[in-house]
Amino acid sequence: MNDKAYWKKYYEENPNPTEPSSFAKFIEGFIEPEKSLIELGCGNGRDSVFFAQNHLHVTAIDQVQQEMDYLNSHYSEYNLDFKAEDFTNLATDQKYDYVYSRFTLHSINEDAEGRVLKWVSNQLNCDGYFFLEVRSINDPMFNNGEKISETENITTHYRRYLDYSKTIEKLENIGLKVIYKIESQGLSVYKDDDPMLIRIVAQKTEN
Repeated sequence: MNDKAYWKKYYEENPNPTEPSSFAKFIEGFIEPEKSLIELGCGNGRDSVFFAQNHLHVTAIDQVQQEMDYLNSHYSEYNLDFKAEDFTNLATDQKYDYVYSRFTLHSINEDAEGRVLKWVSNQLNCDGYFFLEVRSINDPMFNNGEKISETENITTHYRRYLDYSKTIEKLENIGLKVIYKIESQGLSVYKDDDPMLIRIVAQKTEN
């Protein structure tokens, strides 16, 4: 099963937004009403809907057309636009105050990550924030499933686990200032899964 087929089936079974993630609640202290935010890999919209309810202008990107159509038809009352696109190959004709990526950068390979980070650097407004949460290479889940490289494995779907120090260095190399960083468990516990996560807030301080 390829990843798009996996997520299509997942959204068919879980089409509606649930409670926002702990990361979405965490960044409330950094966001201001009426600003623009794009979410890279929004899934079933749980965090995008939360941001729109907090008066942000939200663009939400994910790859499954059927789910994006469903969310647009059911949540159009919010200032929110769901788009079925590949977040690793987005257009460069719009800038944003915030870019939000939770549990998505570890779903792509390193070449695609490079494109995403370059896009983030180019499309963030000055003083805008990049919010990032991903699984760390120290996550216990990396020991499960089929290991396909020193940083990648396949369980129910593909994941690439990120190195804390290298991720910070990459963000600094594209001109972002890391203003908050942590690598820890206990940030997003779900049932029996307590992942080791990297959580970062980085700011673009110059155009």
